[in-house]
Amino acid sequence: MEIFHAVMRSGTVTGAASFLGISQPAVSKAIQLAERRLGFKLLRPIKGRLYPTPEAERLLPDADRIIRDLAAFQRLTGEVRTGGAGLVRVAASSSCATTLLPMAAMRFRRSHPAVRISSHLLPAREVAEAVIAGEADFGLALSPVQLPGLAVRSLGTPEMICIAPEGHALLRLKAVTPVDLARHELISFGGETYFGAMLDQAFEAAGLRREMVLQVTMSVVAAAHVLQGGGVAVVDGLMRHSALAGLGWRPFRPSLRLPVTLMTQAHHPLSRLSAAYVEAVEQVLEEKGR
Repeated sequence: MEIFHAVMRSGTVTGAASFLGISQPAVSKAIQLAERRLGFKLLRPIKGRLYPTPEAERLLPDADRIIRDLAAFQRLTGEVRTGGAGLVRVAASSSCATTLLPMAAMRFRRSHPAVRISSHLLPAREVAEAVIAGEADFGLALSPVQLPGLAVRSLGTPEMICIAPEGHALLRLKAVTPVDLARHELISFGGETYFGAMLDQAFEAAGLRREMVLQVTMSVVAAAHVLQGGGVAVVDGLMRHSALAGLGWRPFRPSLRLPVTLMTQAHHPLSRLSAAYVEAVEQVLEEKGR
């Protein structure tokens, strides 16, 4: 693979040999062996020079990716061997990604300053799929997800809150109810979502139908619209800790709690570093209020 990639990127057998620090005959022999195993030509002679075949050109993008992944793997194994830095890959949805994980990351990195963190914002189901596929070491979401091969547990249950622009009439109340919201333009979640279904039940219990002027899928998106004067919203309580100047919040009643759901592979324990990051998440939840 490395020899093929070097030939393709350098453009000549001679250039590949020089780059790899081996002889030109060794490069030619390796390419010939690869061609026999593959069953098709990788290089073709034109006017005394060797050029890539169309088949070789088709293989090049994947060869690039494999070489990059191999280099990253070699760096990681070296770091593990020397006890140095590592990598924690996490996928999370909504405010878990935009609020909870950043707070936990600062705490985690105080005791693990050399560890790299890869964080991805995804819908809850895609978070679960990334964990199952091994693309993330663990996942976090604010709704329960059940899939084969996935282990889940709740780390906390923050309450939902009402957010509104500073100075809004709702912020003069001690708590906001469906009756209070019925008099204002509501930015909210579709009834097919976990958030939306909980809100529908609360409104129905008050004898009301939940009407929306704008439908969203994430609390952070709802907050952005509220900040622009698009209405008011009921979002997860983690949003209290977001840097959203210009917004205020009040508790929503009846109390609706959302599970901060930790997702891991069912039959694979967390690595030492991933477990330490999860512990930091739990500490943040404990301090900020579950």
